[in-house]
Amino acid sequence: MILPLLLVCLIGISGAEPNSKTSGNEAVMDYTEGGHYDTDFDASFMSEWWYQNGDMRLVGEDGEKRKLAFFVTLVHQESPTVFNEPETGEQSSNIVTFYGLYPYGEAPSTNYITCFVPRGEIENYVGFHVPYLDFTSPEGLRKFYGSALKGYRLDYAYDNMQLNLFFKPHAEKTIDSAADPVNFTTYEYAYGKLKGSVVLDGKKYTVTQADGYFDHMIPYTTDQPVWEWEMHGWSWSELTTDSYQTVFYGVRGPEDGYDDYTYKHLTLIDKHTGKVIAEYSGNEVSITQGDWQYPKVNGNTVERPASLQISAPDLDISINAESVVQLDRSSQEQPVGFVDFMSFQPDEATIEYKGNIEQGSAFYEYMVSDWVIFPLQ
Repeated sequence: MILPLLLVCLIGISGAEPNSKTSGNEAVMDYTEGGHYDTDFDASFMSEWWYQNGDMRLVGEDGEKRKLAFFVTLVHQESPTVFNEPETGEQSSNIVTFYGLYPYGEAPSTNYITCFVPRGEIENYVGFHVPYLDFTSPEGLRKFYGSALKGYRLDYAYDNMQLNLFFKPHAEKTIDSAADPVNFTTYEYAYGKLKGSVVLDGKKYTVTQADGYFDHMIPYTTDQPVWEWEMHGWSWSELTTDSYQTVFYGVRGPEDGYDDYTYKHLTLIDKHTGKVIAEYSGNEVSITQGDWQYPKVNGNTVERPASLQISAPDLDISINAESVVQLDRSSQEQPVGFVDFMSFQPDEATIEYKGNIEQGSAFYEYMVSDWVIFPLQ
């Protein structure tokens, strides 16, 4: 279970120091936005990630118009047993950044970057126990900082792509949380507007219109080597139309298989006011997954649905996984990861609420853990 030293890049440069300008109004101290340690949860393995997506309309300096959807995820992970050097006992912290780009009418692309820093230096990159977000990748090319009160800034550069975006939440905070057999909490600012610029292949575009979503998720385990061993996987979706937005979380426990869910929670939001219209959970939520696909992961067959229908009293939603990026973080030698299918549907995703039907765009994630792909003998 000890990570090979070849995977570890111990970097000693300093990241961005927390800036009081991004801390928001001190009278509103929301510590759910800042970073956490594994000791906060008595965790044997803890992850936390800050996630931002957007569906954007762009215009270039020459007047060219484009449509682009994206998600970015910035991750901090801790384990007192997995992330250490066996001879010296030195503990490391894991920092990860990854993204998916969905240009309308083109193939999607993705990238995943992971690195380790000495545990004693992690505060150079993540702001802990603070009422704002302050995340900087070790090489300084990707930053995510700010607060819900004043807005979040995302500066993300990799290869031929650069995002310089500002997201201001327009919705009240919602929370998803569960424990036993899965442990996780997610703090969501589900709807807001994005502004800023995008550089693609050296060409700069200005964002003219964009809907966005933000959350801070923390999965952990107190008695397993990694949190993935406590679950079969999960399903998440965010669907936005002219009037509404829905957010669904479904977590599959170890005995649930590919299509049952121990945890189910569906939230309906009024996009104009940012207020929660209704919430449904447990047996109130009915899930139908279809058009099953059978991709290979390290020579093993994995199942994933390509369509999702969710029903609750007065509410029905429908999503198709039209454009999919596959994030394969599985490891047959050390089964401590997962494979994640993140898709985007640009139009015709449907919300029907009290007989009113609207169509829009949707992000849909389906994750399968190594516990399923490589069961222990």
